[in-house]
Amino acid sequence: MASVVPSLKTTVKCACGKVTLAIDAPSALRLVCYCKDCRGYYNTLNKAAESASMKPAATLDPWGGVDYTQIYPKNIQVTEGRDLLRTVIIRPGSKINRIYSTCCHTPMFTISPNASLLNTNLIKQDEQKPPVKFRIIGRNSLSGEPNKPRISWSVPFAWFWTMPKRINADLMKPAPVDVDEKSVSVLENFQEG
Repeated sequence: MASVVPSLKTTVKCACGKVTLAIDAPSALRLVCYCKDCRGYYNTLNKAAESASMKPAATLDPWGGVDYTQIYPKNIQVTEGRDLLRTVIIRPGSKINRIYSTCCHTPMFTISPNASLLNTNLIKQDEQKPPVKFRIIGRNSLSGEPNKPRISWSVPFAWFWTMPKRINADLMKPAPVDVDEKSVSVLENFQEG
């Protein structure tokens, strides 16, 4: 029987190529998030890149969505540039650790208590990208673009009932970077998107 969720085995790099991740995930679920926190995080990294005279590397879709592929932390290995990665949270007390490359301000992945979200735009070969299964928190999507995608409203509710039972705790560790309180800082100049 074929897997409902595709696997993902690839190598990805930050925009300048100094950070490399090896991804080997037996299952990968792609989603686009329209929340103000994810968009604000990407916008903050883009402003930092522009301030350093670099090209922005945090790509949003036309409606302000962040394209993620959900995998487990254990499925990510940092093979080059570990010292160039920085782990941040967007506000004190947040449980979502966001990891980006300091060399070019590329968002790499996030680690939450339940999963990791890889920046799908790092996958350069379109045929390797899983199909988008969900578009979440659509009430915060930007308007004005024609052909706005259909938003899946059922995901947030279904998530809370089904996912805690399906999370494989063995795949949550080890994390590819340190995510303890001593290693994480609050992102400077963050503004909600």
